[in-house]
Amino acid sequence: MPDSDLSEFRSEASEFRSRGQRMSSLASVQPLTRELGGLLAPGQGWKQQVSAVHRELTKPSFASCLEALTWNRVKTWFFGEARRIDFEEVVALRELKALEEAKREQREFIATTNRLAAALAAEGASLSRVQMEALARIAGRPIDVPGNHDAGSSGALRGLACAGVPVGGRL
Repeated sequence: MPDSDLSEFRSEASEFRSRGQRMSSLASVQPLTRELGGLLAPGQGWKQQVSAVHRELTKPSFASCLEALTWNRVKTWFFGEARRIDFEEVVALRELKALEEAKREQREFIATTNRLAAALAAEGASLSRVQMEALARIAGRPIDVPGNHDAGSSGALRGLACAGVPVGGRL
């Protein structure tokens, strides 16, 4: 029975290419899984890291959810023992890594923004309400500015005040 729909015979080039792609996928899965384990469960043992990767890859809210993925399958990736890796699995791992890196970068950006606001406040720089709101928008969340709120405001401004940024009175 031929393995290809296009030809009765396999060519040496196609066999070499598919074997090479398979090997590169297998070789890239172990470091990718270990890196994800480190991002999802930093400082934890391998079991917690494998569990964290498995949990994230099987979440229904994850776009590339692998519903039938088992914990043992993830463990074989973690230790480089898998005999094969499916394309969907590689895509899911790469997508999860991209999402986790984006989350980490956003947390770092918010922390930097909060440190900047705290440093400006510590230097005695008086920030206007507009400037504080702009910093909060940059950080991706609202800010609590006590004092003069518009009548239509429901006090929905929250954020940098919890980060230790003194925002009292009129800004």
